[in-house]
Amino acid sequence: MSTPGAYKAGANPQPRGKVGKVGKAAPAPPVRGKAATDTKHTPKDAKEMFLKRVQLCSITYDYSDDNKDVKAKAERNAALQDLREFLNDSKNVAQYVIPHLDLVIDMIKKNIFRPLPMDKKGGDKLGPGEAGAEGGDEDIVIDPAWPHLQGVYEFFFELIICEATDVKSLKVFITPSFIQDFLQLFDSEEPRERDYLKNILHRLYAKLVPRRKMIRKAINDSFLTMIHETQRFNGASELLDILASIISGFAVPLREEHVVFFKVIMIPLHKVQTSHIFHEQLLRCSMLFLSKDHALAIPLVEGLLRYWPFGNSVKETLYLTELQEVLEVCELAKLEPLIPKLFKRLVRCISGPQLQVADRAMCFFENDYFLGILRTFKQVTFPMVVPVIVELAETHWHKILQESLNALKVILKEIDPVAFDRALQTGSRDLARSNSLSTMHNLPARATVEAKWDALAARAKAIDPKFKSPLVPYIDSHVVGLNNMNGIALSSQNLIPPA
Repeated sequence: MSTPGAYKAGANPQPRGKVGKVGKAAPAPPVRGKAATDTKHTPKDAKEMFLKRVQLCSITYDYSDDNKDVKAKAERNAALQDLREFLNDSKNVAQYVIPHLDLVIDMIKKNIFRPLPMDKKGGDKLGPGEAGAEGGDEDIVIDPAWPHLQGVYEFFFELIICEATDVKSLKVFITPSFIQDFLQLFDSEEPRERDYLKNILHRLYAKLVPRRKMIRKAINDSFLTMIHETQRFNGASELLDILASIISGFAVPLREEHVVFFKVIMIPLHKVQTSHIFHEQLLRCSMLFLSKDHALAIPLVEGLLRYWPFGNSVKETLYLTELQEVLEVCELAKLEPLIPKLFKRLVRCISGPQLQVADRAMCFFENDYFLGILRTFKQVTFPMVVPVIVELAETHWHKILQESLNALKVILKEIDPVAFDRALQTGSRDLARSNSLSTMHNLPARATVEAKWDALAARAKAIDPKFKSPLVPYIDSHVVGLNNMNGIALSSQNLIPPA
């Protein structure tokens, strides 16, 4: 894991967030010169200089205005750099830092524990945008205080990894309230801050063995809040990265609390509306659990089928990718009760109008292990799959996918010709027909529906002569109807809806 100091971003975007004004402490004396490592200073002078620097760094300013307190901010940053130099010498850490660790931790808390800048467009992130699953960089809200906070995070990180910082002294200050406040910072919109937070929390977990259970519980609470309340948390990816390292260290067989964590938190995380943002890290954690205990694959398949997204092609594609990986870990005997639900879902994906989803579902049949499942339970799977595949091979609107469906039809027939013919005779093609575009655009049925709306509009106009029918896009006189039904090419003349 790279240290936070190695993080280098490109051009810093202009600050858009606002941080509330904070109170100022009494001005500290200006700091100049080198740190306490200078041999000219006596131990007493070095101690006083150290304490003055801690006091100076404990002062917070209004960072939303770059023109205010410019000199004081520069002196504070210089003092913070001097504090970092104290950590380069283990003797200094033992002599100055550890005896005053309470003041040091208090200084860190005063700087980093603060109201985070508000993202007024946060509600837009509950689902994938039109441009794709990931939001654009322009939506990131940057904390104007970040350039002044980065040095504090670097100091905190170096303090933790310093060998002279003993566990006994440090664990006193890492309390449940500290961890809770620290985890709330993961909701920051600033990605560099979340990177520092991730590295610091990971180091704390590795160093403070007595606090590991407490840290895991706090992470669990953060995820439970996201699952059942907020539906979004900016630091979910970073916390899952930490959990991946933690899960890798779990002993086999898994303890009961770890199994409960997987079932209560890891599986329900899939249903979160913003899960597409951290799905890669979630998949990694899920597969690490399955590598520890293959029996957990069945609850995960059940969870995926239960929380399957509706009307969200991006998440459906991610679910299909994960489902295929999980199926390869499942035991066939334990998978049998889920076969009807599993294949019903796959058939719906293949017969649906969304091309990417249908294409991804077709990839299942390229997997030998999945074909083994299909063959093993052919008495159940063939009547569900064969009629739909045959129907789509004849009527699907996409030429390339239609060729794949024809190839799959041949494969199914080669697996068991007798079962294929029986399924074709007894099975139903209704699902494929109901999901086909030709059925969705059935003009006679559409005309019947439009006639009912016209009659309703006529009744409304009889009651109120001023009533005007609402403008809808899917009518013959609109651009969609003109282009799709009447064969008229798009032009500037028919792009304007009817008046």
